[in-house]
Amino acid sequence: MSHSQTSAPIFVDMDGTLIKGDIALELAARSLKHLNRFAALLKALFKGRSDFKRYLADHYTFSAKHLPYNSEVVEYLKTQKALGRKVILATASDETIAEQVANHLGIFDAVIASSPGQNLKGGAKLAKIQEMAGVGEFEYIGDSKADLPIWEAASYRGFVNLSANISQLTQDQSKTTVDVRNKPPLLKIICKAARPHQWAKNCLIFVPLIFSHQYSDIASVGLSVVAFFAFSFCASGIYIVNDLLDIESDRTHPEKKNRPFASGNLSIRAGLVSSAALIVFAFVACGLLLNTKTIVVLSIYFLITNLYSFYLKHYSTIDVISLTCLYTIRIVAGSTVIAAPLSLWLLNFSVFFFLSLAYMKRYIEVSSLSDQEKVNGRNYKKDEIDVIMTTGIVNGGLATLTLSLYLNSEYVVESYASPQILWLICPLLLFWIYRAWLWAKRGKISMDPVVFALKDKISLVSVLLAGIAVITAKLIPVSF
Repeated sequence: MSHSQTSAPIFVDMDGTLIKGDIALELAARSLKHLNRFAALLKALFKGRSDFKRYLADHYTFSAKHLPYNSEVVEYLKTQKALGRKVILATASDETIAEQVANHLGIFDAVIASSPGQNLKGGAKLAKIQEMAGVGEFEYIGDSKADLPIWEAASYRGFVNLSANISQLTQDQSKTTVDVRNKPPLLKIICKAARPHQWAKNCLIFVPLIFSHQYSDIASVGLSVVAFFAFSFCASGIYIVNDLLDIESDRTHPEKKNRPFASGNLSIRAGLVSSAALIVFAFVACGLLLNTKTIVVLSIYFLITNLYSFYLKHYSTIDVISLTCLYTIRIVAGSTVIAAPLSLWLLNFSVFFFLSLAYMKRYIEVSSLSDQEKVNGRNYKKDEIDVIMTTGIVNGGLATLTLSLYLNSEYVVESYASPQILWLICPLLLFWIYRAWLWAKRGKISMDPVVFALKDKISLVSVLLAGIAVITAKLIPVSF
């Protein structure tokens, strides 16, 4: 490193460079949950970008401590700071936000940022940098096309995850000081945000197909498959929006902090475009290939899921009821898509069973809290954990009771060759429910019990044995 470089100040961008993500866009996304502020938000937006950023900074808080900092950039800045170089944060974000970040890291000599009436981006930022640097050399580290005029004027350049259309800037190695390329492939990170493992929940759509014994009808199977993918794509689109709204709380969670938005690996823009594409595809496929009733059910599912994401999940009890309804709606969809009669027994069972799982999910979250602490974004406290567990276990027992009553119904007796064999499902269900609750109590289930069931070998064996019992009861007459 030359003497001229060691004396040149370093100006570093914040959003997309120092941190992975864009704080202003994150705050704007969170504002969607507060419709009462919508008029004021629009008013600030019409005044200009800088006024809009200040409005967001004034009305929405964030934790500088939990931001996804780009470790390679931070370490480089610390090293250069130790060599005696001046380090300046130069960002188009609002100055109140930039000051919080700078104070947390404690490595900056000064901050250049936007303020009401002055949006420091591109040329405007360059003017401020040149005003501070004077006629001497300076180094600039950035990530986007908006930084081009600054890089052209800089004596030394640092790059962070440049897009392909401007990556030719890195060819001049004599001026390049740092070239960070640590962003995962976009398609891979979108797939992660879409949570395809959660599609397993949509297998509930096939339940009416199985219990109405239409699984030998190719047309019915095909329609159920289309409904499965329509609900899966719609759910994935909503999962992306849900994660966007939960960025702040996810970053304080030991596992959820690695989600695409919380980790900064997925941009707000890319996430919203992906979400919209998935949801539109789901409704188009449903509209072209399925009946009107199924479209209505998908619309209701979409409405309730969004209400849950924006509002209902913040209220205790109603949140688990909402989750239970979302599970049950999938069974309703499976019935409407093949025009099969909707069994009230099946609906009753699903309500009790999935309410038990919903409470188990909350129990897992609450059990990790310290005393009197609340779950982030949820209205549950640590001292309520006994009520949550008791309610969940009771509903699991009621689900098994409902199943046993259904197995004694006239429909089952007439529909199966050996209905007595179906009773084997009851002890299997009891075993799974109470084992899952015991494991949740022991801390062996870290998050969603449905995800646990998909990965747990004993759970999969239990499902397999139940399936064998159903097939045997249907096809093989056995006298007792």
